[in-house]
Amino acid sequence: MKNISIVGFGRIGRDLFRQSIEENNINIISVSDVADKDNLVYLLKYDSIYGQLKATVTDTPNGISVNGKETIFNDWKDAEQSDWNSINTDIVVLATGKQQNKEETLKHLDKGAKKIIIASTPEDMKDIDVFIPGANDESIDFTKSIISLGSNTANASAPVIKIINEAIGVERAFINTIHGYSNSNRLADVTGEGFRKNRAAGENIIPSKTSSSIVIEKALPFLKNKITSSSMTVPVPDGSIVDLTIDVKKKTSAEKINKIIEENISSKFISQRIGITYDPIVSSDVVGNSLSGLIDGRSTMDINEKKIKILIWFDNGWGYSSRILETINIYQEEGKANE
Repeated sequence: MKNISIVGFGRIGRDLFRQSIEENNINIISVSDVADKDNLVYLLKYDSIYGQLKATVTDTPNGISVNGKETIFNDWKDAEQSDWNSINTDIVVLATGKQQNKEETLKHLDKGAKKIIIASTPEDMKDIDVFIPGANDESIDFTKSIISLGSNTANASAPVIKIINEAIGVERAFINTIHGYSNSNRLADVTGEGFRKNRAAGENIIPSKTSSSIVIEKALPFLKNKITSSSMTVPVPDGSIVDLTIDVKKKTSAEKINKIIEENISSKFISQRIGITYDPIVSSDVVGNSLSGLIDGRSTMDINEKKIKILIWFDNGWGYSSRILETINIYQEEGKANE
């Protein structure tokens, strides 16, 4: 069993905690956040999106006990304050939502952590490997101590692009993510940096920039200088969709693309990450979905058999947290193999 410490108890941190309750081989040994512990526990128990936590939660002198498993709470705000040796942490999940640099991340290793999983895009992708499950598994060295999982948009899109490239070839790709708002958005119009981001997220569609294409290019090098991306925040609290447009090398059709996807997701390797549905679903129907992306098969389109459009649904936090759990389990298996 691996002892996991979560740094940052926002959406990703709490989603990861909720999912880990059902995992017998994962023990969330600690949560680090500068916010008030009572507030953090309250938000774990009562969630406006996922509902009340179905578990027994009790206070302990140092934290909480959930279904008999104790988790320590502390207010370590950075690596310098941390002491992972003292609480026997194996893996630290950095879920602060902020980009991480290698220098800061290495300090966590100096403080006793054995592995670091960054739940965001790193500041410099030259310094830190980015793992996109289903896209670049074969090129990741899991014996390394630090790994990033990039963005949720990259996790939803990159495996699909890889499947299509291997089947018929990809010339270029454009990604637009229609994303539910998060705690980085505003409830009312305010002043500050970045004019559009300071507008009320519950009232507007807000265009913004995204680095997802850079993450995907890192995972799939054949896309270098052939992919770009944008995003729009929309007034929904959860449930997002990628609008993926691809120019293909060989002639194809919407029906053939769906068939290619179906054939590939029949393997266990992909089926846990990417799915396809022909039901007429909407954004709320993917809330709590653990896939990285769910293709809307009814919406696949083509123009002149050379340009295709694919819509990919995803739960911004839940699917991404599932990939964190998956990565933890990969580390578990890697450890067993080296014993």
